[in-house]
Amino acid sequence: MALYTGVTGKLSFKASGAESETDIVHMSSWNVSLSKEILEVLSFGSDYKEKAASIKDWSASADGTCDFDTESGQKILYDAFESGNTIKGTFYLNENTFLQGDCLVESLEIDHAADGKADISISLAGSKAAVLTLPTG
Repeated sequence: MALYTGVTGKLSFKASGAESETDIVHMSSWNVSLSKEILEVLSFGSDYKEKAASIKDWSASADGTCDFDTESGQKILYDAFESGNTIKGTFYLNENTFLQGDCLVESLEIDHAADGKADISISLAGSKAAVLTLPTG
């Protein structure tokens, strides 16, 4: 059984046209949600509904400390939001186990309090499949 911890997790993005991924720093949590539409099939004379799996979707979010310095990688997210271009997101459980897929930045929410730090919440909408990669061997 694999145990994944915050020590092994990370979040990276590759902008359109970029040669490599950029790690997004100062993030304290991320979430990937995979979903599937379930269709109801109704038939005359049946006492029960039949269900059938339909189209799949995914979304993701991340939260952390806001830092738009070019070294933090968070500016990639802002630029993708402004341009409307997809970016490739990689959500690492560890270096060999991750979910990856193209996504659009749906929203960036920045909270700043006088008695605290600036925080950022990012919402992403998946485009096409999110692919799970597992260690080989």
